[in-house]
Amino acid sequence: MMIYYIFLFMIGLLLVLKGGDVFVDSSITISLRLKIPRMVVGGTIVSLATTAPELVVSTTASYMGDSGIAIGNAVGSAIANIGLIVGISAILAPLAIDVKDFRRRALWMILSAVLVIIFSWDFEVNRTSGFILFSLGVCYLLFNSLRALFERSKNEINSKILLVPNYSIAKAAMMFLFGAILVIIGSKFLVNSGIEIAKALKIPSLIIGLTVVAVGTSLPELVTAITSAKKNVADLSIGNIVGANILNLAFITGAAAIIRPLSIDHLTRYYAFTWLFIMLTAMVIIFWWKGKMGKKSGIILLTLYILYNLGLVVAAIMQAQ
Repeated sequence: MMIYYIFLFMIGLLLVLKGGDVFVDSSITISLRLKIPRMVVGGTIVSLATTAPELVVSTTASYMGDSGIAIGNAVGSAIANIGLIVGISAILAPLAIDVKDFRRRALWMILSAVLVIIFSWDFEVNRTSGFILFSLGVCYLLFNSLRALFERSKNEINSKILLVPNYSIAKAAMMFLFGAILVIIGSKFLVNSGIEIAKALKIPSLIIGLTVVAVGTSLPELVTAITSAKKNVADLSIGNIVGANILNLAFITGAAAIIRPLSIDHLTRYYAFTWLFIMLTAMVIIFWWKGKMGKKSGIILLTLYILYNLGLVVAAIMQAQ
């Protein structure tokens, strides 16, 4: 039976990965056809597209009453975005971004994280708190879009740089819907099989959410980040990561809590939130002054992420005993 659920989990992971890839390509193609600036592409459209797997997984898990995967996926994805994705991107190629733009986005990211921690301090994110977080995510999207539109960049990014298909708007819209369907079906498999695997191994679903599911749903961000790093468009990549983190912590956590209040356990409060703070702080400190990150900083972030996962393995072993 375990093999069956592992098979379903892998199928779900592949569907989410492929769906996310199609989702990202079609979203960028639509933005290019409509001549939307690069900042909007990275901070809003691509962020929305790449966080679609997290949104579907967390809301589905919340609907099914599994707070562990719902909150674990959102928080775990934010940690993976920084430690794993930004870390690997910096190792592959030096990252350089606009400092002022990063600082504005970083403040939104920090505010989102702080509110999640405050709202969950009594070990539950209720519907009212969820609505506030969800509204914060919507405000970020609106603010970012309006500001970017007023500051239209002359250096538009093209489809060749992003390596996306040269679709017409009509075909891109169809592919967008196709990608969304793949993500929804794959997320359903991920959540269901993830819960069953956790039960069989006597591992809390939170740990499954913080690790395997979080990395699986963050794969679209990883694909976008590696492509951006190789093509020297780091602002698109980092804009996507920061935007994705804001959406994970505010928009997605809020949406999941609105569907059903999220229960928070001690592992989330004292371990996951601590590492979230460490990762956010490390990223902000590195980029805040000069807007640059080199290979050494990338190795530090990746090492921190490995240590975070080792701690989760120890927690899983202790839970299973």
